[in-house]
Amino acid sequence: MPRESSGIRVPLRRLKPLDCAGQEKLLERARKVYGQGVNWCFSLISHYRDGLGRGSFAGSFLDYFAADCSYPLRRAIQEGPLRVDFPKVNYADLEDSEDEAALGGRKILPDRMRAARDRANQKLVDFIVKRKGADPHLLDIVKGRKRSRWLASFLRSGRYVICVETYLEDDDQLDVVVRHLQDIYREIDRNVLALTRDDKVSFVLEVLLPEAIICSIAALDGLDYKQAEQKYLQGPPCVTGRRSSLTARS
Repeated sequence: MPRESSGIRVPLRRLKPLDCAGQEKLLERARKVYGQGVNWCFSLISHYRDGLGRGSFAGSFLDYFAADCSYPLRRAIQEGPLRVDFPKVNYADLEDSEDEAALGGRKILPDRMRAARDRANQKLVDFIVKRKGADPHLLDIVKGRKRSRWLASFLRSGRYVICVETYLEDDDQLDVVVRHLQDIYREIDRNVLALTRDDKVSFVLEVLLPEAIICSIAALDGLDYKQAEQKYLQGPPCVTGRRSSLTARS
């Protein structure tokens, strides 16, 4: 594989689980342009899953990819005639087409809708970072004084999670919040730290991030925790009325 094509960078919020609900549709779109690459990747994934099922391999997919047992498959692309070009995707175009299709062809302005969502999310960011409004809640969790379903889920999970729902769509907003949460992580209780295997990145993304956003939603929207959690699980808001308003002014 050419050195310059050894990987691509994508925003974390763009990643989806391999077995997501829209898998077939996404694969169909990908195979139209990158058929060989998609088939090769799924051959590798199938081989990895077979190894897990037989008990011949234990570990994450990244561990498997670096291990000798995957070498024969990797060699097919590294030394053979098969060539896989990594996709170069214009995400703005994808957003345009998806938003227009969702409303039966009515013209929407995704950039203005996205800007409106970012402004709304900025209030969450300010509550978490500037006002430190979620700090008492988060400190209770890392000190072991309060239970967290997100912490319980993290502790039960023995898998390597590569896709996390961040709620925040703007990468700069997400970076600011994550840096603040890393400061919270430094206050973690030793007993809790032992349970987390000192996995700072996963703990911040899978426990502190959702807890911080849920806490801020509850405070700013006047909701209780369960209601705020449900709103978080539904994902970033995309209000129909706002869409209609933007359409009328376009």
